Amino acid sequence: MFICPMSKMNYTPKELKQAYQLVTQDLFNRLVKAKNDETIQIGSLGSLGSLKKTEGQMVSHMEGKSYGNSYVFYKIKFTMASKLKQALNQALEKKYNR
Repeated sequence: MFICPMSKMNYTPKELKQAYQLVTQDLFNRLVKAKNDETIQIGSLGSLGSLKKTEGQMVSHMEGKSYGNSYVFYKIKFTMASKLKQALNQALEKKYNR
């Protein structure tokens, strides 16, 4: 018999910590393995949004020099799902009574 884990509402601090560690480790691994310009969905079918990993490059120039150091880095852009954005906007409206 399958018991839905979401039906339980009283989690122990240990269970919450284990769940948090599992989720963060999974996200960490997915971001490390993602290729350049790859989008990672967060939540079931992207219900929370998505993260897009892109590679950037920058060259620093010192004043008066025609050359500089080249730096390569990753940027991670979060795009919020429309349902999450709507819920957060409603929370702000409720908080500020608008």
